[in-house]
Amino acid sequence: MLQQTQVSTVIDYFNNFIQQFPTLSALANASEDEVLAQWAGLGYYARARNLHACAKIIINTYRGDFPTDFEQVVGLPGVGESTAGAILSISYGQTHAILDGNVKRVLSRYHQVTGHYGQSKTLKELWHLARQHTPSMRNGDYTQAIMDLGATLCTRSNPKCSCCPIKDDCQAQQHNTQAEYPNPKPKKNKPSRSIAMLIYQNEHQHIYLQKRPAKGIWGGLWSFIECDDNRQSISQTIQQFSPDAYIEKSLPAIKHSFTHYHLLINPIVVNCPDRTKDFRALSELNIGLPTPVSKIVRQLQLD
Repeated sequence: MLQQTQVSTVIDYFNNFIQQFPTLSALANASEDEVLAQWAGLGYYARARNLHACAKIIINTYRGDFPTDFEQVVGLPGVGESTAGAILSISYGQTHAILDGNVKRVLSRYHQVTGHYGQSKTLKELWHLARQHTPSMRNGDYTQAIMDLGATLCTRSNPKCSCCPIKDDCQAQQHNTQAEYPNPKPKKNKPSRSIAMLIYQNEHQHIYLQKRPAKGIWGGLWSFIECDDNRQSISQTIQQFSPDAYIEKSLPAIKHSFTHYHLLINPIVVNCPDRTKDFRALSELNIGLPTPVSKIVRQLQLD
C-alpha cells in the first residue's frame, strides 16, 4: 500500500484490510472482488491484484511460509528488487540494499546526484550508492532508518535539515541546494480525454455495472459502461444496450487525474426498463469501485 502512496493516506486502508483479511489464508481464499473492494480509492489497483496473487502462491507453493531466498521473493507478482530487499532485510536480517522513493531522495541530496531518477543513468548511480551505504551489520535497522529519514526529515518540501543526523556530510545541506534535489522530472503537459459514463437505472433505481479488464486503468474494478463523449456515440451505445432505454438526465461533470493524463467524465443517467440485465441495488455495492464511480453512486443515493 505504501508504494507511491503516503503513510497518512494508507493507515485507515491498512487497518480495514487487516481486519477483513487477518491471515494469509483469509487473503488467499478471498475473491478478487472482495480484495478490490477493500482497496477501492487507493489507486494503482495492480498492487491489490498482485498482493492477492502473492498470497495464493505462498499458500500453494511455499506451504504458507514466506520465502527467504532473494530470487524467489523477486519472483513474486509485483515485488521488485527494492521491495524484496526491504522485506528480507527487516524481517530476516539479511543484507540487501533498498531504493524506495524516500531513499532516492535522501541519497540524491546527500550526494547531489544529477538527473531525475526516472532516467536509467541516474537510477543506476543511485543503486550503486545504495549498495555502497548498505551495512553488513544491523542491516534491518539501517533499512528502516533510511526510509524513516526520508519520510519524516528529508521530506520532499521543507526538509528538517537542522534535526537530521547526517546533515554534516550532506552535500545539499553544505551547498544549500536541498530544493534542487532530487532533480525534477522534465515537465510535460498532461493531455485530456473526455468520456461519457452511462448510468443505466431500472424502475427500482438499481444500476448496471460491468467489471473492467484486469489490465488498464481501474483494472478488475466495477464501473459504468463508457463511450466517447459525443451525441452519436452515446446514442449508439445506449441503443446497443437496450432499444427501450432513454436518457433521463446528466449529472455534474467529474475531472479525474491520472499520472499521465486527465480524464473528463460526463455522467449520464439512462432510464432502462430492460429486465434481462443484472442490475444492482445502490445499498448493496460491496465491490471495488473506482473513485469517480463512487462519487456518482453517492450522488445517486442523495437524489
